[in-house]
Amino acid sequence: MSPRVQIPKEKILETALQLLIRDGYEAITIKAVAKELGTSTQPISWTFGNMENFRTALAEYALAYANQKMHSDSYDSMEAYGKVGTGYVDMAYDEPNLIRFLRLDEKRLQGSGGLGGSFDEKAKADRRKAFAGQYGCTEEEAEKFMLNMMIYTQGLVSMILAGGINIAREDAHQLLHKMAGMMIRSFAKEKSMICEGEDKNA
Repeated sequence: MSPRVQIPKEKILETALQLLIRDGYEAITIKAVAKELGTSTQPISWTFGNMENFRTALAEYALAYANQKMHSDSYDSMEAYGKVGTGYVDMAYDEPNLIRFLRLDEKRLQGSGGLGGSFDEKAKADRRKAFAGQYGCTEEEAEKFMLNMMIYTQGLVSMILAGGINIAREDAHQLLHKMAGMMIRSFAKEKSMICEGEDKNA
């Protein structure tokens, strides 16, 4: 009986992720990943059991990788949230197959936060709270801003992936920044008008 070859789970998933980024999700099979690793399919089968378990693990691993790409340590809520958008746009330019995979696999990823302006639910809640504190609004209003920016960013990324818009990365970043600025100014104007109305009725 041949000895049981052990390959770290992390190494298998990292190899699969890089294959996914390079060749697309259609290229992901246990046989293809084994070839990249220079081994038989047995170590992968022993680790994950079946292809469904392997796909689930890869989806979670890819999601964590995408989260890291969009992470910011900035204490400024707008800067931190802006990193989510620009990081997402950057992946559309640099790793389009990764974005396509995450979108196609959205149902499986719902338990991990789904696909949105921010994949990480805890991080999103922290940004929402920080945004509300920084701009003097409620968390519900902050959530509305984040939802609108998510929709805009998703549309922009969709156009980049489909080739429906041909712009430089820096210009795409500027579009996000301008839209965020417009929404903040609109929000501030609405708050001012509400306050003025309350003063008149006092």
